Amino acid sequence: MTQKTILLPAASNGHEAQYRLTVSTPKRRYWSYLKERWWVTLICICIGMSAFFVYETVRPETYTSFAQLYLSGDVQINTGIFVTEDTVNYYGTQIELLKSPRLQAAAFDRAGIVLPPGKKSPFKVEVYQPMKTSILLVQATGPEPIQVQKLLQALLQEYLAYKKETRKNTTEDLVNSLTAELGKRESDLKAEQDKWADFQKSNNMAVLEDQAKSAGLYLSDLNLQLEKLKLEMGLAQHGLGEEKTPAWNKTTVAAPTLTTTGSVASASLAPGNDTALRAAEVELAVLLAQRDQQTNELGELHPALRKLNSDIARVRKTVAVLSEQDVSQKHLEAEEVSNRIAAIELSIPSVEAKVLAIDERLSEGQRLKNNIQRQQGFYDHLLSMLQGVDLSKSVEQERLSVLQEPSPARPTERYLSLRVGLAGFAGGFIGLGILFLWYLIDDRFVSVRDVREQFGEPVLGLVPQVRTSRSEPSKILVEPNDSRASYLEAYRHLRSALLLSSAGEQRPQTILFTGAGPAEGKTTVAANLARVLARSGLKVILVEADPQAGALHRLLKRPPAPGMLDYLSGQAGLPEIVQTTEISDLKFIGAGSNSGESDDLFLCSRIDDFFSELRKDCDFIILDGAPILAADDAALLVPHADSVVLVVRPFFTRSRAVRQALDMLYQRKARQVSIVLNRARSDDFARNYGQNGMRKASSRTAAAAA
Repeated sequence: MTQKTILLPAASNGHEAQYRLTVSTPKRRYWSYLKERWWVTLICICIGMSAFFVYETVRPETYTSFAQLYLSGDVQINTGIFVTEDTVNYYGTQIELLKSPRLQAAAFDRAGIVLPPGKKSPFKVEVYQPMKTSILLVQATGPEPIQVQKLLQALLQEYLAYKKETRKNTTEDLVNSLTAELGKRESDLKAEQDKWADFQKSNNMAVLEDQAKSAGLYLSDLNLQLEKLKLEMGLAQHGLGEEKTPAWNKTTVAAPTLTTTGSVASASLAPGNDTALRAAEVELAVLLAQRDQQTNELGELHPALRKLNSDIARVRKTVAVLSEQDVSQKHLEAEEVSNRIAAIELSIPSVEAKVLAIDERLSEGQRLKNNIQRQQGFYDHLLSMLQGVDLSKSVEQERLSVLQEPSPARPTERYLSLRVGLAGFAGGFIGLGILFLWYLIDDRFVSVRDVREQFGEPVLGLVPQVRTSRSEPSKILVEPNDSRASYLEAYRHLRSALLLSSAGEQRPQTILFTGAGPAEGKTTVAANLARVLARSGLKVILVEADPQAGALHRLLKRPPAPGMLDYLSGQAGLPEIVQTTEISDLKFIGAGSNSGESDDLFLCSRIDDFFSELRKDCDFIILDGAPILAADDAALLVPHADSVVLVVRPFFTRSRAVRQALDMLYQRKARQVSIVLNRARSDDFARNYGQNGMRKASSRTAAAAA
């Protein structure tokens, strides 16, 4: 994250200083940083490739021998009952076995190779399973070709011997294990047989099965009888409880038929009481019907009705007597059925208990028989397995053979081109990582975009980077027909921006150039801007306002002479300190030769007179001040300047230093503050704007300003 400074409007009370608000913004433009620091990645690539070449030079020559083993991973007992090891684990086990220290130490002894004590072995053994096949590729590498081949041959022999010994031990262990398991199963089988014999002494399975069948049938018969009796009881209770309607009162009874003699055909009573009752009720209904018919035909007072009424009374008495007898008989029958139901329900639990006891004894006998059969099966299976192993004295092991004997040792292929490429790639990757970490912790400016995004002050102009000889520092100054077109146009744009920066307001006359620290290029920018302004017909005075480390007089090739400090101390007047230059409209005032403290002189009253006299005879006063954070001289000159220009450099000036410098300028009541990016990269300039167009635009702007 970086910090962005926003300028707030000036106070409404007429105070000229502005206020600044600082917020955090994301840090970007890694690619611009990468383009500037590309040499870091290049150095890392060169270091990586150089380290690889050194390693390959000092590394001794090695030789490699190959051999192939064919083996099958289906390890089974010859009966095919179980698999002792699955295929995936089997091949992994064989690979680790070939690489084990035990086999390799035995191989060294067999090959007659003596290793120095306490030193790492120069020989290396690797095992591969190519393409998930049943073939193992064994590879030995070492400094001596003959010893490498002998070592690989000895390793294969030790491996085959170890597998043979393992098979022998496995067969013996299997026989012992089967014998012990067989004895245990035999004891278990005998115990189960003894339990079955004891059970048969007190239980006969045939008798128990007959008893279980008889008891089951008897229990089923009792349950059936109980259900029938409950049904009869329900019907009897229903018949006793309902109110019976006399048959002679029902509408469904057919009308009686009169005989030729006028008597009613009476129904003869059956032997049963219920049948006699039903016959009496029918007879009564017939008599009542005859009476109703004769009453309608003969009248109620006819003598023939008397005998009919007496018969009706007689039959009614008979019906009443028979009804009472029927009710008494049904009560007796219901009581008898209830007694039978109680007796059956009382006997059912004992029968059920007997059935359950018989079933439990049958289940116990069946369980004992099943245990005997299971133990017998285990015993027979182990016996047959033991007989098979004992006869052959072996277990069917994996198929194992040497498919290819160790080949003559050859020089190891180094794959130089591939490894050089990988070394270069690794170096480049490390370089990018270092550069990225450097970028994260570096808060220096990368481009003008950094300046604009982090600070609210306007960017007055960009000055491209040019290279000059240290023996001729004056070459950094621009000339009227300078061959460095972009360099010249940058200062013309800076001049135009300065002339038009206060459109509608009073143009700044006194301009102070400073920086956050030394070596920002403020002296070069101030001198070149003064020269360009002077060549435009403006009267310019260039003042060296850095008494402690001023280099402006050396840049302009001026001898030491009285200057600004001499004037402030009262030792010289203004005409004595003003020097002419090769440009008629450009005057120069040096720092002076006074050895006193400049702080005291910059605070004296003569400094106001100094600037007042300069403003009378010139259009611009360019002050080359000291770095604002390095010395307080520039801070004391801020109140006398109409505008302050802070010069910064990409990949040199730090954001926190610029922020401190700006805070100090605003604390000193700076009226206008702008920024110039010195030694800007080509990425910061417009690529689609030609040099001729830049010259024409600068000329038109300068003419308009004049």
